[in-house]
Amino acid sequence: MDFHFKRFSLHHDRSTMKVGTDAMLLVSLCDTSGARRILDVGCGCGVVAFCAAQQAMLNSVNPVVYGIDPDVASVEEARQNAQSYPLLPAENLHFEQTTLQEFAQHWQGEPFDHILSNPPFFHGDLKPDNPRHLQSRHGDGNLSFGELLESMLKILAEEGRFSLVLPIREGEAFDAIACRSLTCVRRVTVRPTECKPAHRVVLTYARTGSGCEESQLVLRTADNRYTPEYLQLMKPYLIIRG
Repeated sequence: MDFHFKRFSLHHDRSTMKVGTDAMLLVSLCDTSGARRILDVGCGCGVVAFCAAQQAMLNSVNPVVYGIDPDVASVEEARQNAQSYPLLPAENLHFEQTTLQEFAQHWQGEPFDHILSNPPFFHGDLKPDNPRHLQSRHGDGNLSFGELLESMLKILAEEGRFSLVLPIREGEAFDAIACRSLTCVRRVTVRPTECKPAHRVVLTYARTGSGCEESQLVLRTADNRYTPEYLQLMKPYLIIRG
């Protein structure tokens, strides 16, 4: 099963996390255009990694992109997608089957300019029966907020950025911990429709910063059409109709 973007296509049938709205919100609401070294934590089929690479390519940057995931099938699929990705040579794309803790502990390369993650912290959802989906969506204690921050800080460049997408409740909990060592420089709350409260937040952090840019995004109007703002956000990646 392929998912077709404007500039490339991805296989995502074997990955624990498919191409979905959360991944697209994450990558489109953070700026990786100047990043020369990008890391996608919990990469699945590689959707965030490949879209982040596109942002950099359109800014005349040829990034080195890494994706990590503890799920073997997801990493195999990301590697397969890398072989047919038309915007970067395959040697610029690296996907490894590992945890963030292990990766950060053993990493000896240059630090990353931008680290992105669609992490497994949907604790309020009904847990799936499939153990692979359980790991990718819920984590089940395999990666706490503290471990995520501690590991990420080991490999983030001094001027680097860290972005992630979370449900609102989890976003508040994460921010309470993150603010001890990082500054939130951008916060975008996302509402599914004009009539419903926010259900996601996309957060971007830096080691230092002078303030936080805050905004709100609504995905659909009351009559269930995509809003102009959301269509504009997806324009570089997707052909969608309201």
